[in-house]
Parts: sequence; structure tokens; C-alpha cells
Amino acid sequence: MALILGMAVGITLIQMIGAYLRYLAFETRMLPEERTRLRNYILLWAPLSCAIYAAYFWHAGLDVASFKHVQYFGWLPFFALSLLVIRHEAMRHTFVVGMQMLWFFLLHTMSGAVILTLLPPSFGTGVNRLPTQTALYIFFFLVMLPLERRIFRNLLPSHLFSGNRLAGWCFAVMPLGLCATPLILLIDRPLLFTMSDAILRFVLFFWGITLYQYSLYAGERAARIQNERHTNELLTQQLEALEAYAALLKSRTEDVQRVRHDLRHYNRLLATLIDAGEFEKARALVGTQDKELLAQPIAVYCESPIVNAALTVYMQLAKKDGIRIFYNVHLDKECPQGGDNDLAILLSNVIENAVIASRKQRAGERELRVLLSCDEREYALVVENRFDAPLRFGEDGLPTTKEHGHGTGMVSLRNFSKKYDATVLFEQKDGWVRLLMNWHGKESLA
Repeated sequence: MALILGMAVGITLIQMIGAYLRYLAFETRMLPEERTRLRNYILLWAPLSCAIYAAYFWHAGLDVASFKHVQYFGWLPFFALSLLVIRHEAMRHTFVVGMQMLWFFLLHTMSGAVILTLLPPSFGTGVNRLPTQTALYIFFFLVMLPLERRIFRNLLPSHLFSGNRLAGWCFAVMPLGLCATPLILLIDRPLLFTMSDAILRFVLFFWGITLYQYSLYAGERAARIQNERHTNELLTQQLEALEAYAALLKSRTEDVQRVRHDLRHYNRLLATLIDAGEFEKARALVGTQDKELLAQPIAVYCESPIVNAALTVYMQLAKKDGIRIFYNVHLDKECPQGGDNDLAILLSNVIENAVIASRKQRAGERELRVLLSCDEREYALVVENRFDAPLRFGEDGLPTTKEHGHGTGMVSLRNFSKKYDATVLFEQKDGWVRLLMNWHGKESLA
């Protein structure tokens, strides 16, 4: 009975070790309350799991078959607890559990190799093999704990599953696929194996790590290419905005020059009309001249040339589409100037997205509101537009789209949010789409 209880406790510890390694992979993604809840769930399940294992061993007998059955299936409730707490991460859960199984396979192979080569034969045969293997597994886990923490805490870099979803799932199931075949073949074999078996199992682990490292390299390279492409798109967009603004300035300058050139003729004609007593015609001529001088003035939203250019270009774009515009831009002189380029790119993207969405509304229901303020280095931005169709939101709370050629605006928003540690809230309510942002200004960012 003591052996049965000891084995139940030992295997429960092994299952808790697996849960701990899987937890490390998600640790930085979890909120403090999620970590506490997962820990409490595991601590509550562990004694019950131990009692179930003991009852099973008592009923089925403690042998290699029952030992393997518990090892093969006992981790599932612990894994289910992780799924319950860490939600909407099915792809990453699948990958992490596969990598943890590879590590599980490695530690068991190391334990078996020690029994086979270093311990007396009595430890490798009969019922003595089971507690020996369990104890060695726990021993190797403790010895390699610093390495395990480093590996599993860095197991899920941000770019790992950022590409195509189908490709992501193919990569996620790869570790499970590597483990599945040998584990199925071993389920009805004895625990004792030869050195050739041990070498083959070590090679399996080696190839698993090799494929993982190559996938990291490929993912980093793809992310770098994507970032470079996105940077080029943003620079092109910024250049086009500046060119449009420059063209607008040139047009207004030419208008002023033309009016000034014609001013002499206006004055002569005006004097002639007055001399002839044609006062009504003279008054009409003065009104026409005023309209020429005041035609389509360029709005000055703020003192920053690049931010003003972005607002001017995209506000003009909205006006051409018949969108009612309400804006309030207030940037204090004390506001940092180092991030004007980033702010201009952000405004260009979010206002352009709002204009594109507004075009899909009926002509009389197009409306856009832009509020931008900076008070004591704290920036606040609100962009609202009418949009009746339901939006799809991604895991980060930002809208997603499958339309080809779209989505750059959200990439720009993510990059800005990350660079300036901005708080971002996107919502759709009562026929309005609202973007609310808040961040602390900085003089310059590398």
C-alpha cells in the first residue's frame, strides 16, 4: 500500500511539473489574477488526482501497463485547467504541450539510460523499476530547472504565430507529431530498453529542437521582411501626404498671386464704376473680390507642420466624400515635438480608415469626429465615425479585415502603441466606431 501511495504522489508530481513548464510559456501573457486562479486550480486538483491514481493502482495493480496508462492520460485534466484559465490561445497551447511532451520524453529517456547503465540490475527489473524511474525523472527535473525555466519562458516569441493561420497550426502540431508515433509504439512495451532505443530517443529530441530553432529563424526573418515592407508603406504614405499638402499650398499661393496681379485691374475698374455712379455694380465687384481673396483657405490645426499636413490632407479627403467633419485640435506649446512624425503617420492612418469606412455609409449618414489634445505632456486622441456594419475584432482588441491591401492602418496603430506605451480602446456602439488613445509624450525616441 505504501508503494501505491508513493507512486500516486510521484506521478502527480510529474503531472504538476508538466503543468508548471507549460505555465512558464504563458507566464508573461497572464494577468496576476489568472496566475493565481491557475495555481489554485492545480493545487485543488492535485490531491484528487493523487487519490484517483492510488485507487486505480489498487484496483488494476501496480505494473508497467497501469503506470503507462496514468502517465499517458493523467496530464489531460491539468492541461484542461490551463485551457480554462488561458483562453483563446488554442494554437499556442497545442505547440507548448507538444514541446513539453518532448521534454517529458527526454527526462524519461535519461532516467531509463541511468537505470540501464549505472544502477544495479535489481533497480531495472520488476516493480522496483517504477519508483526508480519516477524518482529519477523528478531528480533530473530539479537539476535542469534553471535551463527549463530559460527554455520554456522564451518558448513563445511574439512573432512565432503572427503569420498565416494554417501555417501556424501546421507548426503548432509539429512537436505533437514528433512525439505521437514513438509514444503509441511504446504504450504496450516494457519499460526496459536498449542503448539503441535510448540513442534513437535522444535523436528524436535533437530533431525536435532543430526544427524549432529553424522555425524561429524563419519566423524572425519573415517578421523582419514584413516590418520593412510596412515601414516602406508608411514612408510612401507620408510622402504622398506631404506631396498633396505641398500641392495644396502651391495652389493657394498661385491663387494669391493671381489675385494680387489682378488687384490693379480691379482697382481701375472699381474707380471707373464709382466715377460713373454705378455704385451697385461697384459694391458687387467688391464682394466678388472678397470671395476671391478668401476662397478655400488652408486650415491651421496646430503649429506642427507635419501634423498639420496630415490633418489637412485627410480632412480635405473627407470633405470631398461629403462627410460631415467635427474636429477639435489643441496641442500646447509645451507638448514634446520629438514624436511629430509618428503622430502624423498615426493620424493619417486612423483618419483614412475612418474615411474609407464612412464611404460605405449612405450619403446623409457620413460623419467624422476628430479630437486631439495635449495637456502637460499627456496626449489624448479620439476618432469617431459612423459605421453600421459589424466589425470583427482580433485578440488584441483591434479591428481585423480580410480585404486585400487593407490592414496597414492597424499595423501602424500597433507599432505606435508599442513604441509610446499607449492605452488603446476600440469599440463599436450605437452605429459609431470609436478609437480612444492616451499616451505620454516623449521628446525623442530612438
